[in-house]
Order: sequence, then structure tokens, then C-alpha cells
Amino acid sequence: MTNRVCKGIYASLAIAAILIAGDPMALAQIPVYRIGVVVDGPWQDNDAIAEQTRNEILALTAGEFDVRFPPDKQLTADWTQAGIQAAIDRLLRDPDVDMVLAMGVIASSNVARLGDLPKPVIAPVVIDAQLQGLPSKNGGSGVRNLNYLSLPSHVVRDIRVFREIVPFNQVTILLNKVAAQTLPGLQARTEEALGRLGIQPKLVEVGRDVEEAIAALDQGTEAVYLAPLLHLPAADWELLVRTLRQRKLPSFSLFGIREVERGVMATASPDIFPRLARRIALNVQRILLGEAPGALPTAFAIGERVIINMEVAREVDISPPYAVMTEAVLINERRGELFRTVSLASTMRDAVDQNLDLVAKKHFVLAGRQNIELARSSLLPQVEVSALGLRIDEDRADASLGSQAERSLRASLTATQLIFSEPAWANLAIQKHLQKTRQYELSQLRLDIVRAAATTYLQVLRAKTFERIQKENLKRSRSNWELAQVRESIGYSGRSEVFRWESEIALSRSAVIRANSQRNVAEISLNQLLHRPIEEPFETEDADLSQPVLGASREGALDYFDDPVSFRVFRAFMSQEGLRNSPELMLLDAAIAARQREFRSASNSFWSPTIALQFEVSRLLSEAGAGTAGLQLPPSIPLSFPQADDTNWSVGLNASLPLFQGAGRFAQRARASSELKELRTTRRAVADRIELRVRSGLHIAGASRAGIQLSRDAADAAQKNLELVTDAYSRGVLDIIALLDAQNATLNAHLAAANAIYDFMIDLIEVERASGGFYYLAPASEQDGWFGRLQEYFQKAGVSPSGR
Repeated sequence: MTNRVCKGIYASLAIAAILIAGDPMALAQIPVYRIGVVVDGPWQDNDAIAEQTRNEILALTAGEFDVRFPPDKQLTADWTQAGIQAAIDRLLRDPDVDMVLAMGVIASSNVARLGDLPKPVIAPVVIDAQLQGLPSKNGGSGVRNLNYLSLPSHVVRDIRVFREIVPFNQVTILLNKVAAQTLPGLQARTEEALGRLGIQPKLVEVGRDVEEAIAALDQGTEAVYLAPLLHLPAADWELLVRTLRQRKLPSFSLFGIREVERGVMATASPDIFPRLARRIALNVQRILLGEAPGALPTAFAIGERVIINMEVAREVDISPPYAVMTEAVLINERRGELFRTVSLASTMRDAVDQNLDLVAKKHFVLAGRQNIELARSSLLPQVEVSALGLRIDEDRADASLGSQAERSLRASLTATQLIFSEPAWANLAIQKHLQKTRQYELSQLRLDIVRAAATTYLQVLRAKTFERIQKENLKRSRSNWELAQVRESIGYSGRSEVFRWESEIALSRSAVIRANSQRNVAEISLNQLLHRPIEEPFETEDADLSQPVLGASREGALDYFDDPVSFRVFRAFMSQEGLRNSPELMLLDAAIAARQREFRSASNSFWSPTIALQFEVSRLLSEAGAGTAGLQLPPSIPLSFPQADDTNWSVGLNASLPLFQGAGRFAQRARASSELKELRTTRRAVADRIELRVRSGLHIAGASRAGIQLSRDAADAAQKNLELVTDAYSRGVLDIIALLDAQNATLNAHLAAANAIYDFMIDLIEVERASGGFYYLAPASEQDGWFGRLQEYFQKAGVSPSGR
């Protein structure tokens, strides 16, 4: 385009702007349209839905049209055919009404039967236009000034879903009496369709007396299906629902989530009012812009989303099957008395306190402490008290010349003190070193349990995220299935696309069930690690990199991953920390010290004697019978012998040195030497593996950290692409293959994005384990000490990490 042409355009625009600005009335001349509204009768949500619809219309037409809703043109009928028709006729005749909204099932049905209309009318709540025999042409009504939205009757679909939740052969259907009269073919069609499913329906028309409807719930009632009973006052409707719960009758709502939140057990209809309000606003705008109402599309897909009030289900003793619950939205699922909330921090703490393997290991360490006491006991005085009661034959007692009585009782006390024994002292030292190995085994197991608990907790979060993503994908498949139905109804595609999406829904449901089972497995694994009832339910708190349980949460810690030089120095520091803190190396050091003492003892055994001091005292307590008189000389022999008293004692010093034991001592020393060499070699190998583990773990963590943002970007791009492709698919521009490809790409991208963050956190847990300690479990002084050593290490290396 030449500069001359551009200047001409700019000049023309400037002149137009001046002319408009010079005429203030030009801005004020926006067409005014007045919309009248008819609703079937009083209902508690009338005002909220009317406001939602008004807001959508005003937001969409702002700046183009001055749309008004005169208060006196907003009519509420009386739930009778005559009253509703009178309200419609009044608005159609009113010259101050430019457009009519028939906001009710009965009003929509009535106005759609009137033929050509004097002014534009939108009937947005027509139930099954085909069943009612309403006019249809090329996807529109084909009637002058009439646009209706046909909501398909999902009674049969709902009953099928209802039966998946709870089995039954008979169902009582409660419906508005006036609405039933508006749909004369509904009863016969419903009975025929349900009969093919083997279900006996009982249709009960509900008037203004709720007690009549309750009385119709006889002993044969197995399940209750509620059509919209908007004509009932709120108190009467709540009485009806409360009666169903008291009689433990499962209930299902055609109307949707609003009634499930108020006490009905389940529904398969999402809240359609936001989409319905948006669609009404779009049709109002198109009509105001000049499109013929009769040419506007009439198809409106309600969609399917199973919603279950679990509190009501528990109250009526219904446990929905997994196949339903995995897809359903569950309301009031949580039962407070059965649930606990866990976090990453509490999981790590509880694992240290409650894990059975760790508790058993603590007992093992306590038992090992007694080996030290046993070894020490041989170096302390050994005192023994004994008593001997003895009886010998009489002739031997007589022959003993008084040295041994026929019956005697003697007591003795023996004390032994080991003065020097190389094996005993060596055993004490060895047991102390072995006890250290047990303590380091405990430290090693504690780290392993904490790592397993933290990793399993993150796996639970990952599984829950995957389940959520799969449910969203299932929801997306159902939405696309609804689009396919709309495309079929307006001729964009054939029935095959609907079947293809039904196949996709089945595959998505299978994926949800698998994701749910993986979450259940992860949860019971966590319960096992924490020694909780194996299937005890619990809530989880989200975890991210800001959590204080991770060393990476320390301000600036992640900067060390950002450039190659800093990352190289950081790997060297973490390797040093791993070698410094490793319980595996400490265990081997203690084992080496034990073997060294064993080798020294084996060497000393060639020259080192064992010396012990022994003291013994005994006393004759009593004697009787033959042999007690001793040697009796005749009185003519004036001789006497010294007599020992009843108490004897002795003190002795014993020293022993084995000279030859069949070369056993040589073998012991050689074995100790070889075992010592083995342990030292093993320590070097373990040190190499620790360094490998730390450095490789950091490389893996660095890669997974880089993948977090990349995977998020990929997920955002895939989501935006899906939105564009879905919009194009809904307009008939793209086919199902393009949408399936975009949906699968979005699913995989979201799964990869979820994986990335949890992979990085698990990699950090692995690095902390490899480095010999968990940041969160260390006292604050040790945490500060670690960070201080890190900064000092970088200062000595002359490196400053990125971002600092």
C-alpha cells in the first residue's frame, strides 16, 4: 500500500471521528429492546436464574443494543395451563414488549405450539421436541419468530445410570402433574423403553398435595426417580426428600446437582443453567442482529455427569460400585471420624516414630547394648555362694575317724577377680565397636524409612494428580461426545462419530479406574510404612518446592542448579557432605575398629598371660550321726590332737599362659588380618558408590528441574491448541481425527507436567538420602551449619551461583 493511499485512509478516519464527536446524539442512538419473561410458577431459584440470564444478555449486547427488562413484564404464572397461557398471550399482545422468553417447561412447550408469532420468542426449556411433535426444519424451528431449545429427555439414560448405582426392578417416577399433561406420549414411551431394560415403572403425577405423592410410595417401591417438581413449596419438597431418606429409598434427580445438594442421592445431569443462560444470550444477540429466530439451531446437549451425595448414600445403606464412583463427582464424601490429614512433613516424622521395622531395629540396638555389659561382667568380681548337705553310709563315717560325719551341712563363698586377661579386655572393646555398628545400622534404616515414606507420599500425590487428569480427560471425552451429537443433529457428521466418542469414553473410564487403583495402592503402601490400618482413608496436603522439608526450600538453594560451574561445585560439595555424614561409612569404620582390636588380641595371645585372684571361705554348719566323735583314745594314753574349727578359708593367685593350641592362634590372627583387609577394601568401594550416588542423583535432579517449566509450557500450549481445535470441531471446520489427536496430546502433556514436579521432588529426596541426612529432620543449628559450609565451600572455590 502506498503512502498516498495510507494518508487518504487516515484522513477519512479522522474526518469520521470528528463528525461523530461533533454529534453527541450519534453515541446515544443505540436501539432499545424490551424483553418480557414468563415462568411457569413460583420457585425458590427463579430470581437467581433470571438474574444469571439477564447478566449474560446484558454483557453480550452491551454497546450494540440497549436491552431492558421492565419489571412489569416479568411474569410468574400459577403452575396451571390456563395461567401460563394467559401470561404468554399478555406478553405477545403487549406493544411495549419486543421479545419474549418463555422460561419454563410448560411455557416453552405451549409457545412452541402456537405457530407463527407476532414477535421474536425464545422457548429455551423444551423437553424432547421430537416426542412433542414440534416443528423442525434444517436444524431450526422453521416457524416465524420462534426459536426453541430442545433438551433431550434423558429419563431412560438416567434410569440406566441409576441402576448402575443400585440394582432394582421397579422404579417410581414422580413428575409434575401439569408437565405430564403437556407431554402426553411420555408415559407410554417411558414404559416401553424401561420394559426393554426389565424395569417396571410406576408414574406418579404430583399435584399441589405432597402427601398424595408420599402415599404413593407403597411397599413395592424400590427406587424413586424425581422429575422437576418446581411447583412444590420448598418445605413440601424437603419433606418428600426427607421421607425418602427415612424409608431408605434410593433417589435420583432428573433436574441435576441442585437437588442432589439438597438431599437427593444422585443425578446424571450437571448444572445446565450457566450454559443455558449463555446460549439464550447468544440467540438474543443473533436475533437483534437480524437473524431469523426460526433459522437458529434448536439442539441443546445437556451432557452427562454422575453426581452422588455420599452422605445420603450412606444414610440409605447404598455403596456405589467403583465403576461408577471413579467417574462420578462425590459430594459429602468425607466422614470426619474416619479421616486424618497428612502432609509430607508429618509423614516423615511419623515414619521415624511409628514404622515397625524401625521400632524392631531400635529393640535390636537396645539388646546389643547388653553385649557390652556381658563383656564387662567378666572383668568384674565373680562371687558365688553355695551350700552342700551330705549323707554317707555309717560304716564309712566310722572309718573316717571323725573327719567326715554321717550327716553334714556345709556353706561356702567363693570370690574370683580377673586381674588381667587380654581376651576379656579385647572382647569388651570389640563389643563397644560392634554396638556402634548396630547404631549406624539404625541410622541407615532410619534414613531409608524416611526416604521410602517421603517418596511414597509423593507417589500418592502423583497418583491423585494422575487420577484427576484422567477424570478431566474423561469429562472432556463426554463433552466431545455431546458435541458429536450436536454435529450429527445439524448435519456436520454422521452417527459414526458419536459411536467413536462412546468408544473413547469407555477407554477413558478404564484409564480412570486404573489411575484410581494406583492411588489406592500408593495409599495403602503409605499406611503400611506409617503402621496405620492398612486401608484407613486420609486426606493429603499438597507439596511443592517451598516446603521446609526439602533442603531446596532454603532461600537461594536452587540457584546452584542454574549454571554449569555452580552446579559442578555444588556436586563436589554434596559429595563431600555425603562422605562426611554417611552412616554406611561410619558403620564400616566401627567394624574396622572391631577387627583391628581382634587382630591385636590374636597377636597378643602369644605372650599375654591370664592372671586371676581367688578367695574362698567355707563353714561347717552342722553334723550328726556316726563319725562326729572323732578319734577316741583310751584314757590311759595321755595324747591329744589339734582340732580345726568349723571355718576354712584360702586365697590364691593364678597365672596361665597357653603354650601350644594346635596352631589355632595363628589361624585366628590370619583370619582377623584378612577380614580387616576385606573391610578396608569394602569401605573404599562404598565411598565410591556414595559419591556416584550423590553426583548421579544431582545430575538426574538437575535434568528433572529443567523439565518442570518445559513440561508446563508444553501443557499450556497443548491446552490452547485443544481449545482452538475443539472450537473448530464444534463449527464443523475440523474432523474427529484432529480433535482426538489434540485431546491425546493434551492428556499426555498434562501427565508429563505433573510427572515433572514430582520427579524433581523425589530426586531431591534421593539426593538428601545419598548425602547422609534429611534437611527437615536435622536441628536448626545443623541446618544452618550445612548452609554455612556450603557458602564457605563456594567462597573457597571462588564461584558465585547464578542469581546472587
